[in-house]
Amino acid sequence: MFKIIPIPAFYDNYIWLIVNDQNQAIVIDPGDATPVLKYLTENDLTLSHILITHHHADHTGGIGKLTKQTNAIVYAPKIS
Repeated sequence: MFKIIPIPAFYDNYIWLIVNDQNQAIVIDPGDATPVLKYLTENDLTLSHILITHHHADHTGGIGKLTKQTNAIVYAPKIS
């Protein structure tokens, strides 16, 4: 079973988190790492993967901080 959780970000956006029943999470388009890390900590979740749909700052801005703190694997489209 999976849960899909919207995490509010910026003033008009969401970062999406998919969580399985083993407390593992995948985050989609983390433009800001802070709310993601807060949610992970508060809910005792482990971030395993980061999925990027496209390369805009509001979708990619949190990748560096998240990978440093979680070692999550990043999947993203190739930049041409």
